[in-house]
Amino acid sequence: MTLNVLRAADRAVQPWKNGGGKTREVLAAPASGSAGDFDWRVSMAEVAVPGPFSSFPGIDRTLKVLEGRLELGFADPEAVHVLTPEAEALDFPGDVAVTGRPVDGPVLDLNLMVRREAFVGHIRSLPAGALPAPEGSPVLRLLIALQPTTVRVADAVHGLARFDALRLDGPDAADGLTLDQPALLLLVLPRTA
Repeated sequence: MTLNVLRAADRAVQPWKNGGGKTREVLAAPASGSAGDFDWRVSMAEVAVPGPFSSFPGIDRTLKVLEGRLELGFADPEAVHVLTPEAEALDFPGDVAVTGRPVDGPVLDLNLMVRREAFVGHIRSLPAGALPAPEGSPVLRLLIALQPTTVRVADAVHGLARFDALRLDGPDAADGLTLDQPALLLLVLPRTA
């Protein structure tokens, strides 16, 4: 088992691909794939003003609002999705036209993007307690702390600040791992035929 803490305080601000907002990359493979030349990417974006999202051809997106209230509009004007921290993550193709409108102030969201022909991505809410056993053979298993969180594995203790990430590698990475606060679990799995 390998654990790697990725501190929120260390993330550099980058412009969106279309220049309409700001993002902070958490992790990508290959690294620094903000223009769409990645296999998978995890980032946190700030949506401060209404406008279009960047287009990512061949990419599937999963979006989870961490702070604020976001209205997402697709081609059908009646199909508006309202996302809040309490709502489940929303899956949608990265190459469809979508606009975002923050309601009552800026929004912070978590984006998981995967290359469609190769991977499937999931964002799940986890309660405090033991981490569930892994599904299949994930390429990426990443925890995002929603508030200061203590992670225990055997005799080791890892403290996570709000929005810090913990990457878990290895088939036994979940064995004996417990969280004292709810968190988000991101999974990237190989797409099977």
